[in-house]
Amino acid sequence: MYAQVEITTICNFKCFYCAGRDMPQVHMTWDCFEDVLRRLPEGRYTVSLQGEGEPMAHRDFWRMAERVAQLGKVAYTITNGSLMRHPQRLADVFEAIGVSVDTLDPAEAERIGRLRLPRVLKNLERLLAHMSAERVIVHTVDYGQPLGPLRDYLAGLGVKWQITQGIQQKPDYSYRYPQLVRLIRPADYTYACRYIEERSMRYFDVRGLEMPCCFIKDTRGYVSGDHIAAELAARRVPGCCTGCREILATQ
Repeated sequence: MYAQVEITTICNFKCFYCAGRDMPQVHMTWDCFEDVLRRLPEGRYTVSLQGEGEPMAHRDFWRMAERVAQLGKVAYTITNGSLMRHPQRLADVFEAIGVSVDTLDPAEAERIGRLRLPRVLKNLERLLAHMSAERVIVHTVDYGQPLGPLRDYLAGLGVKWQITQGIQQKPDYSYRYPQLVRLIRPADYTYACRYIEERSMRYFDVRGLEMPCCFIKDTRGYVSGDHIAAELAARRVPGCCTGCREILATQ
């Protein structure tokens, strides 16, 4: 079981592949957050405070993280690293934390909207001085950039975990980068989604809407998880899932 809560869509970066930059820019209210927590199942599992915004930009970020921990859940988050001002507090509240870094090239970072790279790298190194390298996970979006220098840098810091993912081909993401969109044919789909079949994730967007995964950004075509399951079983792709890498044979 894994739960992800989008506590904000507001961000201080302008990443070209991020759907959040065209969403209404809002913070989740505290009442909505508490309602989401009440709807979560019992038990100990990860609750990640992340979505299409920078979690640490939320005025109640620390209060939310500490509330998750108070409930006996495992608090996690993914941050762009620019606002990490209290590394020791992060080490105290989070068992592990994710930091997103795509490149070591400052000019490239500015070009793609990942701003303040020197500050991000400095903060990452400060964080590693307070948390063991096993507790820091670097998340990287592979949009075709050279990744060797970044991997070498992370290895030099002792970072054990780097999660790299390709950019989404879903229309609710890819309208921002049409030059990187490939043609997807019906034969490319597996019609099988682990998020639907295993029911291992619960995602709550900034309004508190619950969905079976975090990849649905245009919610106008979303009906329910059961509807998605029925459509995939009939070898049809629901509009909210069109182009999703989770149901593609090749990514």
